[in-house]
Amino acid sequence: MRRLVGGVRRAARASIWARDSVSAKDARVAGLLRYGLPAFDVFVITFGLLGFLGGIPALRATFSDGYAEVWALVLANTGLLALIGVAFPAILWRLEFTAKAFMVGLIVVYAGAVFIAGATNGDIGRAAVGGAILAMAVLPSWRLNDIARDRRVNGWL
Repeated sequence: MRRLVGGVRRAARASIWARDSVSAKDARVAGLLRYGLPAFDVFVITFGLLGFLGGIPALRATFSDGYAEVWALVLANTGLLALIGVAFPAILWRLEFTAKAFMVGLIVVYAGAVFIAGATNGDIGRAAVGGAILAMAVLPSWRLNDIARDRRVNGWL
């Protein structure tokens, strides 16, 4: 039991939510690192799971039902891996970096599918939604640059 408690305490000290987990250099974005990024990843997981269960019309229309289902599951898993990585950035930064890179690619594919679905149906409003979806790629793209910076500043190996 002591071993388990000790392991939980070590994990808590290594997490982004630990007291000294965010350096003074990053204090201005501490809320984003501790709450914003994990919340975004939970949103991505939820979107992927709901997309798998309920379908994603633009992806089905542009590609196929099977592609839409696989895309949604890959997105949900990518969000889960990113969430695990963001929880322990000094240890699992590579996992988060890879997951966020895949996430950006998946979001761009989805935005493209919405653009195509809107353009082929003559629905300019639907195509405009593709721009809003593309805006979802801003936060994970920023995090990719931030991880690269953190790697240099904090000496992550």
